[in-house]
Amino acid sequence: MYFVYIIETADGTYYTGQTNDLARRISEHLSGTTKSARYLRMHQPRYLVYMEECETRGQAMKRERQIQRNRRLKMSLIGPRRDLREFIETDSPDL
Repeated sequence: MYFVYIIETADGTYYTGQTNDLARRISEHLSGTTKSARYLRMHQPRYLVYMEECETRGQAMKRERQIQRNRRLKMSLIGPRRDLREFIETDSPDL
């Protein structure tokens, strides 16, 4: 199982990514280490605002690119904010 997700940063920008372990990946983003995305080392991640499950990595990568290339689509997908630290503590993929 793979996940495509959108994170809102402290300055109101959005980052889209994909992973097979969402809780681990969010922990990496919050750590600010080299395992985090470069963008999120410069823009502090705050909220998980969208998550979608995909069956394969290929499907997740395709969907990630689709969202990244279409701002209107990305903005239409953004839903309720969920604090990233809370998400990790519950270790649940439910949004």
